[in-house]
Amino acid sequence: MTKWNVYLTKGEYEPWWFFEEWETSIQAEYSFSDKEAAFLKYQELAEDLLRNYPNHQTKKDCLLAAWNEEEVEYCEDCEDDIQTFHGLILFLDGEVYQPTPDERETIFKNVLTFA
Repeated sequence: MTKWNVYLTKGEYEPWWFFEEWETSIQAEYSFSDKEAAFLKYQELAEDLLRNYPNHQTKKDCLLAAWNEEEVEYCEDCEDDIQTFHGLILFLDGEVYQPTPDERETIFKNVLTFA
C-alpha cells in the first residue's frame, strides 16, 4: 500500500537538511493513501506558508522553506540570533517525493520554484 506523508516543520534550518533527529522539527504530520489528497494538503499548506512568510525557497523536489527575517531565536551557545525556518516536505513511502515534469508544470507550478 502506498503511503504519502506531508510534514510541516519549524526549526533553525531549512527542511532539505535532514540532520540527525530532523523529525523533532515536525510540527504537524498528515498521512494519506491517496496521491491527490496528499497533493491537495501539500498545496494548501504551501499556499499558507507563501502567504504568511515573505521569503521562501524550494530545493530537492518538494522541500519548501519559508521564513520572516524578523523571526529569530537567540542561541546561547553561539551567542547569536538564529533564523527560524518553516518547512514543508512531501514523502512517498518514506522518501522525498520527486514530481514528474508534468506535475511540476501543473500541480506544483504555483507553489514551487524548483531551484
